[in-house]
Amino acid sequence: MELHTLGVRSVYTQTDVTEFARALTGWSIGAFGAPGPEPDTAPGVFVFRASTHEPGVRTIMGRRYDQSGEEQAHVVMRDLVRVPATSMHIATKLARHFAGDVPPPTLVARLAAAFTEHNGHLPSLYRVLIDSPEAWVPQLVKFKTPWDWLISALRGIGQKTLDRLQALEMMVDLGQAVWEPGSPAGWDDIAASWAAPDALVRRVGVAHRLALLADDRYDARELAAKLLVSPTSHNTQTTVDGADSQSTGRALLLVSPEFQRR
Repeated sequence: MELHTLGVRSVYTQTDVTEFARALTGWSIGAFGAPGPEPDTAPGVFVFRASTHEPGVRTIMGRRYDQSGEEQAHVVMRDLVRVPATSMHIATKLARHFAGDVPPPTLVARLAAAFTEHNGHLPSLYRVLIDSPEAWVPQLVKFKTPWDWLISALRGIGQKTLDRLQALEMMVDLGQAVWEPGSPAGWDDIAASWAAPDALVRRVGVAHRLALLADDRYDARELAAKLLVSPTSHNTQTTVDGADSQSTGRALLLVSPEFQRR
């Protein structure tokens, strides 16, 4: 309710959270390890375990739910999608990711309206995003997360393959270990979480390692014109031009202020 539908401190109470949790009892997945005796208990596949479901009528946000078994939670979720707080919460998260940490209210309003009109059909919201001028402004409005930065850096230096363990280690070094966020909310999507001095120092170290992977046909000065979507600042251009080696120039480019944003 907090993370995926209604948002933090919106229109629900702690009692609603507890009642919805009871409705969800029995929802599970097949255990990892040895395959189960039935097809629907294969590892990772959704399964409803009736023996662990807590039966009973629920009252959630003033509405009564007397369905039994798996269906009860399905009905609750269908109703949550129709609550205005859900449309605003999902619209804001999408707009924040594509149009800036403080997203334009006009874009949020259009996304929320599409969410309501299409009953939570997310591809309909994606079409609104693609058609929205706010998502295509020439200014660089988002600070790249470590994942965004690493992928763009690898593409930028022409690196198409990377040993899996090296990639995992780099993500740990950058502070965004794969599949290991600090809470169920996942990784933050705002600059304040990734632009601290220590985080930038980590990027410098990884950038140096990446720059050594590229062969010297990737000239740092030519890469700057291709990788930086906004005009390169005089300071960045001077710094890259003055590098004592091609690998140093590439590393400086990858940690330049312009390359940190998208």
